[in-house]
Amino acid sequence: MHKTLAIRGAFALMVFGLSGCFYQDLEVLAVDDFSQVRLSLDGMQAQMDVDVFNPNSYAVTVTEADVKLYVNQEVVGDVTLLEAQAIRPEARATVGLQVQTRDGALGQVLKNDLMNLLRGAEVPFTAKGSVRGEAFGLSFAVPLRHEQPLNIRP
Repeated sequence: MHKTLAIRGAFALMVFGLSGCFYQDLEVLAVDDFSQVRLSLDGMQAQMDVDVFNPNSYAVTVTEADVKLYVNQEVVGDVTLLEAQAIRPEARATVGLQVQTRDGALGQVLKNDLMNLLRGAEVPFTAKGSVRGEAFGLSFAVPLRHEQPLNIRP
């Protein structure tokens, strides 16, 4: 009986410690501008690299991205994690994200602002959401926001 109680108590302390005192949020140090940008009639694809620091004394694994791509407050696409990635304890890592517009969404938004586009105005893209991960079975989310204007003159 005492052994079972001791095991449960130790487990509860470990869960409490990891969820509060011992876990520190990952830090987004920098978000690189879109790279490998490909524009076509179907929309846009690009890559976005995020420089992340893990201040914890244990590894964490980034498992997914829940990030939307906006133009003028309208959702035009999604940003997804290229692959799950472990970040070593107290280390920096570059997490690669894939940026892709949804079918027809970018064209619809740009059609509404065609005159400015023809004059060479830049299109204000915003990636906003969170990157999710886990450590020791506990999940976490790190907020992410990146704004980047692109000139997509036809």
